[in-house]
Amino acid sequence: MESKNTFLLQETEEFMRGELDNVTVAESRILLDVVQGGHVPYGCYTSPAIPMPAFDAVRVSWNGGTPPGTALEAQARVLVDGNWTAWCSFGRWSPYLQREGAKPTVRGPLVMRADQLLLDSKIGMQVQLRIYLYSKDEKATPTVSLLGVSVRAVDVIPAGGRPVNAQLHLMPYIVARRAPALRGVMDLAVCLASLTNRWGADILPEEFALAMRDAQPEADDARNLSFTAAVAGCWGFPAWACWGDLALLRAEVRAGFGVITAMESTPAQVAAGLPAVRYVAVRGFTARPDGGWTALLIDPWAGPGDFDAETEMPLDDFLVAWNNLALCMRPRRHGVPAGCPARSSVWLRQDRANPGLYRMHLGGTPHPLPDDFCGAAPESPENSDSAGGADSADAKEPPAAGVLAWSLPDERPHATAGHRTLHFVRPEQGGIRLEKPAEGSHTPLKYTVYAIDPSGQTLVGDTLV
Repeated sequence: MESKNTFLLQETEEFMRGELDNVTVAESRILLDVVQGGHVPYGCYTSPAIPMPAFDAVRVSWNGGTPPGTALEAQARVLVDGNWTAWCSFGRWSPYLQREGAKPTVRGPLVMRADQLLLDSKIGMQVQLRIYLYSKDEKATPTVSLLGVSVRAVDVIPAGGRPVNAQLHLMPYIVARRAPALRGVMDLAVCLASLTNRWGADILPEEFALAMRDAQPEADDARNLSFTAAVAGCWGFPAWACWGDLALLRAEVRAGFGVITAMESTPAQVAAGLPAVRYVAVRGFTARPDGGWTALLIDPWAGPGDFDAETEMPLDDFLVAWNNLALCMRPRRHGVPAGCPARSSVWLRQDRANPGLYRMHLGGTPHPLPDDFCGAAPESPENSDSAGGADSADAKEPPAAGVLAWSLPDERPHATAGHRTLHFVRPEQGGIRLEKPAEGSHTPLKYTVYAIDPSGQTLVGDTLV
C-alpha cells in the first residue's frame, strides 16, 4: 500500500496538476502532442513539488509503453537547505535500446547510483519529478501510466502494522533452471514472473530478464529496480520501487498482493555462491505455535527444483536480512500498452541438406538466427552480455545477446511455460539442432523452441521430430 514516504501519480486528474510541455494526458496516460498529423519528437511532464518526510535517498519508478523508436527518461531533483539541486537522470529506457541506468557520479551533496539518488551528509524535504518522452517516428509515441517516487526517511521508527495470517499462491521458479547467461539478473526476473503469472500472464523469466537488464558498464549490478518496475508496467502491471517496513508487507499481503524484497546475504551465504544482495518474493505470513511468526517466501536461490523456491523463514531473521527495499505490483488495469515485447509464432522446417537442423520461418519467410544471437561464442575473449551504450531513442540497436532454448513435454502438464524444462543452446547455421528420438522408438518428439531477443520479444514454434 502507498505509504507516507512513497508518492504515485497514475490518474488523469493527478497528472493534470503538473506542467505539460509538448505532451498531453488521455485515458490516464501521458503522451506526446500531435502537430499536423504527427507526434512531436519530444516532450516533458513535470510534477508539482512533492513534500516528503526528511530523507537521505530517493528512488524513482515509471510505467508506460515504448514502441520501437521511442524512449522515456525519468529525472528527479530534491530540496536541500532551501535550494533545489540539479536534475538527475535515472537513464533513458526502452526494451529496444541498450538500456543503461545512471552513471555513478558525485555532484556536491548528490551521489548518483544506477537506480537511486543518495544525499551525502544532507537531508531532503521535497522532491520534484519530470519525465521526457522521445520519438523518432511521428506515427508512434511513448506513454506514461505511472510516475512514482519513494524516499528513505530518516529518524523514523519502522512500523509493524497489524499482523496477518495469510498465504498467497505465487508461481515458484528457481534460478538453477533458468538461462545461465542471465544468472546475474535472474533472481529479480524470477520474482517478477512469480507475481505476474499468478494473475494469468504466462511470461518466461528470461523475457523479463532480457528486457530489464542494465548494461551500464560502470554499474556493479545489472539488476536495476527502476528498470524492473518499468518492465512490469510495459507488460501492463502497475509496479513501483519503494522503501518500506513490516507494516507495508503485511498490508500488501492482506490486500492479496505479493511483494519483491531485497535481502542481504550473510558471509556464509556469499561464500556458498549467493550474491551479496538477493531478491525474494514475499507470499505471506503464518503464526507459529510458540507465538512467533514466519515469513513465507519464493526464494529463487533455494534449490534445484522450482517448488524448492517455496520456503519459510522466521520473521525476526527475515527482518534482519531485509534491507527495507521492495517492489510492489498490482494486476493489469488498462491492458498492455503499445510497445510491449510480443510473442510471435514461427514455423520450424527441417533443412533438407542438413538433417536435424531446423530453421525458423516467420509469415512464410525464412528467419535465420544470426551466429551471435546469444552473444559472442564462449571461447571468444569478446564474450559479453552487453557492449556499447545508447542514451536516446536514436541510439543504435544493441548487439544480439538473446536466448535460444528448446523443450519437450514433461511428464505432467504445467501451469505456465516457465515451469517447462528448457534446454539452452546456441544457433547453428542460422537454425537450431533438434535430436531425433532414440533408435527403435516409434513415437515422434514434440519440440517447442523459444528464441528471445534482447528486448524480450519471443519467437515460439512447435515441430514433431
